[in-house]
Amino acid sequence: MPSFASPAPTPSFESPSSSPRKVLLVGWDAADWKVIHPLLDAGKMPHLARFIEQGVMGNIATLQPALSPTLWTSIATGKRPYKHGILGFSEPDPVTGGIRPITNLSRKTKA
Repeated sequence: MPSFASPAPTPSFESPSSSPRKVLLVGWDAADWKVIHPLLDAGKMPHLARFIEQGVMGNIATLQPALSPTLWTSIATGKRPYKHGILGFSEPDPVTGGIRPITNLSRKTKA
């Protein structure tokens, strides 16, 4: 089994084939390669190792502040927080004057 401790190789892109290739985007909230690489090297994550061996892996640039609702909504919509409107875990409730949790109804754009 190859070691995963080194940076990801640069992907090579081939010319389009007659059949489209499927893409699986795996997003893992709070995942850290510093934790994952030793587990991969120890053979503790064989399914993830197979995904990596047959595809590509890498680090992703993030937005600040790195809050899950903001980041996942940006991934789902392709828009930055100021466009989609999700800025954190909660928002002011205009009816009660209190605070309410963010829901999909808080988005300003389609996902």
